[in-house]
Amino acid sequence: MTTIHILGSGTPAPTHDRFGSSYVIDTGESMVMLDCGPGATAKAAMAGIDVTAIDAVFLTHHHYDHSVDLPCMLMTRWDHEVPGSEPMRIHGPAPTVDLVDGITGVKGIFRHDVRARSEHPSSQRIYQMRGGSLPRPEPRWNTSDLEPGSVVKGNGWTVTAARAAHVQPFHESLAYRFDTAETSIVITGDTARCSEVTELAKGADTMLCCCWDHHDGDDQIDECVAEGMVGNMCGPEDAALMATEAGVTRLVLVHHTPSVAQPGPAARALEIAQENFSGEVIFAHEGLRIEDLATAHSSAR
Repeated sequence: MTTIHILGSGTPAPTHDRFGSSYVIDTGESMVMLDCGPGATAKAAMAGIDVTAIDAVFLTHHHYDHSVDLPCMLMTRWDHEVPGSEPMRIHGPAPTVDLVDGITGVKGIFRHDVRARSEHPSSQRIYQMRGGSLPRPEPRWNTSDLEPGSVVKGNGWTVTAARAAHVQPFHESLAYRFDTAETSIVITGDTARCSEVTELAKGADTMLCCCWDHHDGDDQIDECVAEGMVGNMCGPEDAALMATEAGVTRLVLVHHTPSVAQPGPAARALEIAQENFSGEVIFAHEGLRIEDLATAHSSAR
């Protein structure tokens, strides 16, 4: 049974219960992380996920609320994985390869830690107690920069990338479709309503889509809206319209601003989405597990 873990369902603004974006899809045979925002490694552990068992990480884009915990994930994975494990895969739009190399590579910002954990006698002893043999291997990753149209295959799953309309041309943003024999899941990342993501999501069982509040009481944001400058994120209406156009079965609203996550606005966002989409709508919270994906898959067919 495939499970989606909502680890991060917030924005760059930290609150007591939301901060940044991160999700894990567990097929029962493989685990894949989509985005690695603030605290993702710790949130995964709190959800009962063994981070050393995550096979791949896909980054939708390089805003910090989607990627800032990658150094923690990489160092934790390297330090605690079973010696001889297959390298974890890390994919995303450019410069993902350079980003990873800048963390654990020969000139990476954590090079001092890699050296200490490889050469200090106590660290060497701990590594040997875990079954490793000296000299301790360097961190190894299978990394690639993806483009719209890229396809990545794993253990029983296929991930397809499409352009998401967000902050181009400053950097590329991607949406991903995760297909297995059991189900299909689309993670839009940060995007406006656009034809590329709609096409990617055609007939999918579940779509996780950002739910931004364009009128959250911030005078500066309201001014940008009035001037037509904020058009790079879906609100509940656009998320629902895109889900309807794509013919998905379930819509999961994520990436909530602090204002829209309040009980009243959240209920209104859910209501707006339901007015524009006839399928199931979920207003996600961090720690949520969505488990009945096979049921959604069969009922849609």
